[in-house]
Amino acid sequence: MEFTFHWIGGATFILGIGNLKIAVDPVLCEKGTIHDYFWFKSKRLEEPIYEENDFENIDLWLITHNHKDHLDKKGLSKIADSSKIICNQNSSGILKQNGKTDLSILNWKQTKEYKIKDHIITIEAIPAIHGVNPVSAWLAGKGNGYYLSITKEKETISIYITGDTVYKNSIIKYMENKPIDLLIPNMGAAKEGSWIMTLTLNSKMLAKMISRLDPSIIIPVHYGTFEHYKEPVEKIKAIADERIKILEVGSKTKWT
Repeated sequence: MEFTFHWIGGATFILGIGNLKIAVDPVLCEKGTIHDYFWFKSKRLEEPIYEENDFENIDLWLITHNHKDHLDKKGLSKIADSSKIICNQNSSGILKQNGKTDLSILNWKQTKEYKIKDHIITIEAIPAIHGVNPVSAWLAGKGNGYYLSITKEKETISIYITGDTVYKNSIIKYMENKPIDLLIPNMGAAKEGSWIMTLTLNSKMLAKMISRLDPSIIIPVHYGTFEHYKEPVEKIKAIADERIKILEVGSKTKWT
């Protein structure tokens, strides 16, 4: 099944599958914006790259959690009333406050099915553990990854969006028997080397994840964009796996 991928920057991207458009975690603040997370501050280092019409006719939005590098005011403004929304519990409040009513809250391992434009879409919320330090993970709050199975006629594509998680054996065991055509890992090793400890995947964790889940294509996101994303893209390239596709911010790429 053919798909297109547009990486806008950070955790924000748009998937096109046939005439279906799925977008994830809209963060569109300008370069230089500083976010205050209470326990640290972080500046945006790169501009998001998109055109206004990129956000037209989005069928489905997936929101992994409510942190400012995943959901901001400008991003919220791009979610049309006609779009369906899947979110986790801690992002539902801000969505509702901004008038987003067609939303479904999924807790871990819950599923939701849609039929949109002749596609049957099954979405499962996958646990995302936001830190190797249990205290940091607890303070960060529960986030969602998402596992999508999208079928049209006799073709199916399976996609795992990790959300902000670190490598945890319990998550990998849960995912091991699921086919994964496309893995979209949130990288950057956020806050690695600090007292907070690593909050998102690093290259070593990704290599272990790939070896156990055996995805067909891997498109990393969530690196380089903010100061607290500590690991450079060169570390991902050093894994030297031809299935890993390193994209430029703003690029629109097609696979079949």
